[in-house]
Amino acid sequence: PHDEDFELDLHRPYIDEVELISEDGKQLKRIPEVIDGWVESGSMPFAEYHYPFENKKEFESHFPGDFIAEYIGQTRTWFYYMHAMAVMLFDDTSFRNVITTGNILAEDGTKMSKSKGNYTDPLINLDLFGADALRYYLMSSVVMQAEDVRFVNDEVRQVHNQVLNTVWNSFKFYEIYAEGEYNQEPTKSPHILDKWILVRLEELKKIMTEGMDAYDTVRATRPIKEFVSDFSTWYIRRSRERFKGDDKNDKAFAASTTKHVFHELAKLMAPIMPFVAEDIYLKIRKSTDPESVHLENWPKVERPFSLFSFFTSKLGDQKITRDMEEARRIVSLALEARSKANIKVRQPLQKLEVKSKPLDEDYIELIKDEVNVKEVVLDENLSEEIKLDTNLTAELMEEGRLRDTVRLIQDLRKEKGLLPQDKMTYSVPAELKELFARHAEEIKKTTNIELN
Repeated sequence: PHDEDFELDLHRPYIDEVELISEDGKQLKRIPEVIDGWVESGSMPFAEYHYPFENKKEFESHFPGDFIAEYIGQTRTWFYYMHAMAVMLFDDTSFRNVITTGNILAEDGTKMSKSKGNYTDPLINLDLFGADALRYYLMSSVVMQAEDVRFVNDEVRQVHNQVLNTVWNSFKFYEIYAEGEYNQEPTKSPHILDKWILVRLEELKKIMTEGMDAYDTVRATRPIKEFVSDFSTWYIRRSRERFKGDDKNDKAFAASTTKHVFHELAKLMAPIMPFVAEDIYLKIRKSTDPESVHLENWPKVERPFSLFSFFTSKLGDQKITRDMEEARRIVSLALEARSKANIKVRQPLQKLEVKSKPLDEDYIELIKDEVNVKEVVLDENLSEEIKLDTNLTAELMEEGRLRDTVRLIQDLRKEKGLLPQDKMTYSVPAELKELFARHAEEIKKTTNIELN
């Protein structure tokens, strides 16, 4: 039998007439019964071991399976048949945990189609944004919760910029400024920023571990983005002067803490963003560490040994988190007030008053430095939410000009691609000669320049 193109038709009933010869010469004829092809797939857990004819111990050590994953259409086929076969034959379930994905649709919500060309070639996306961005985008999306998702190229770009680039830029800063070996124990640092980022790291470990244990990739992956933002835009940025400053002990704690965070973060990122995690890990691993981040154990959430220390530590962690959130809220309000008054942040101001609970001096110093004010007053009884003294004295304006000049020189160094340790020769323009006459040593120390 054949079709109009003379291609053989081997469907029933014709195939029933075909007889095969076994290796020992016996005739083999197809049985007449027809079983749904999914039964074969459903038999996979035991059939792959040729059980019950052999490999009994190996099969029993793997059954039921710990975990499987497939898209939502398999709920009525593979998932169902595996359970049906397992219950009929072994009176047991076939698998313990499952992740069911939804469908990935085109950006307009229609089904992806080659003929329509309504999707970007995945290889192009990989070239543009990398596999890590694509993996994080999908693993943190609702498609991992059996819901359909519209694939949007720009959202992959956002992941690349907001997560991967942010992590990488923070790491490059660490590489440039953390010269040498620093072996301080991060948990012994007296600096509030170090204490805070370690609390945030433990929070990330905890929620990611809970998410992974529950096979909930969305819950496990989404907090990475928030942590990376906190780490980069608050911890690293607020620690810049610590890396560049003269206090060697404080610099050592900043460097050691940053390295510890990157080491642990690489392990947390490894299942989701394996390439950037491996790159960071290999650059900071000790000789006693495994050769790859993918050979590391999953990070453990640090827990104090005694019940009393557990609760006191927990309360302390919560206070650090709450107080830092309040400090950042105050900073946000103050910067908004600066913007409304059209006063740039490099211009120092005298006083900031905010309606808020009292905070420890560590947080007050952070607020002063971030908002660039000389004095911060926190009072829960203030009638106004915030009051910013915008009066500019001659001394404040002089300090503002000094900061502008430093920034100008730093921008020139950046344009030339200079490293912090590289000297640069600078010719003082006429309009800045008086300022340099009063502050030359301070400017030279901050910017590492020689005057021409």
